[in-house]
Amino acid sequence: MSDRTWVCSAAAMMAAVLAVGGCSTGPAEQDIGAARVEPELRAAPRAAGSVPMVIAAPRPFASSRPAPFLRGAGAPRHLPPAAGRVTQDETERGEITAMLGLYLRDFNRHDAAAVVGHWSEHGENLDLDTGDVTRGREEVGGVFATLFAEDAEAAIDIDVQAIRPVRHDVAVVDGTSTVRFGDGGQAGSRFSAVVVKHDGRWLLESVREAAQPEASSGGHPLEQLTWLLGTWDDVGPGVAASTRCFWSAGNAFLIRTHAVSSNGDEEPRPMAGDGRIPGLLPAADVADREVMEIIGWDPESQVIRSWVFASTGRFAEGTWTRDGDDWKVRVEGRGVDAGRSSECVMVRAGADELAVRGTSDGLAAALVPVCDFIRTAR
Repeated sequence: MSDRTWVCSAAAMMAAVLAVGGCSTGPAEQDIGAARVEPELRAAPRAAGSVPMVIAAPRPFASSRPAPFLRGAGAPRHLPPAAGRVTQDETERGEITAMLGLYLRDFNRHDAAAVVGHWSEHGENLDLDTGDVTRGREEVGGVFATLFAEDAEAAIDIDVQAIRPVRHDVAVVDGTSTVRFGDGGQAGSRFSAVVVKHDGRWLLESVREAAQPEASSGGHPLEQLTWLLGTWDDVGPGVAASTRCFWSAGNAFLIRTHAVSSNGDEEPRPMAGDGRIPGLLPAADVADREVMEIIGWDPESQVIRSWVFASTGRFAEGTWTRDGDDWKVRVEGRGVDAGRSSECVMVRAGADELAVRGTSDGLAAALVPVCDFIRTAR
């Protein structure tokens, strides 16, 4: 591993773990943001020791992808702590928050000695991507000394997502960090750290980190369709339709799920001039069904494509073309629908309004709902 790689990973994480969510970077002393209140973790019974094992023992591996348990981490749940712990937990969080603020200040001042002073004598950092371990104050100090000597403009941005007391002298801090370098480069990580109270001071005892995927500088073509994200609903005479759009793991595709169902006992009837489902779909096609749509970028043809799969077993392929704020989708049937085609237009009527219009050559039952939608959730 090169010095720069090591600095971008281990140094970035070790500095990042001790910052306060929402703090900005810079050489001057920063205000300390309030940490989010998180529920108590109940420590499992264990043999006596200086620090409880609250994170699984490290297992080195060479994969460059983030560890699975970190990739899937979400926002912490806000459950009420036990009544007897409320006051004590708040006190501990306040003390840890103060320590994190000092750590961030010292890092952005490039004061390596002060930064190392926030680590315990035998504190360690484990890079979950490479298995590399930096152990003890001397090694930790070497990381920061190297970083500050090589890059006088290195600065850090942090989001601390949780401070979770385990007992009166042990807590876990979770979050993300980004270290930005003078040449414009950056290194981001997700982390989980154990802080332990030694002689009245909270110190870093153990840090586990995994890299976050780098953002594309040029932007992904699918970002043009991010306005579709969320849940959309429409209720027409006798019919209810809903659409949900979300990113796939890794943000390589947009996935849309569509559902059409009968609404009570009312029989759906086509109505001339009505833009909702009963007016655009033949009555025979207005049946309960689900459709999955996968939208991706075709780098060879330089176009956005989609693949549509209906619960009836029918499927089709679409090609997307932008027309101002609207999108035209040319859909061609596959399998039993080979030779059939359809075209629909998605009209962005407002920030939370979507109108879908289309013509079909026998593909209605295999396609996404054609109606007016209102966004009901983001």
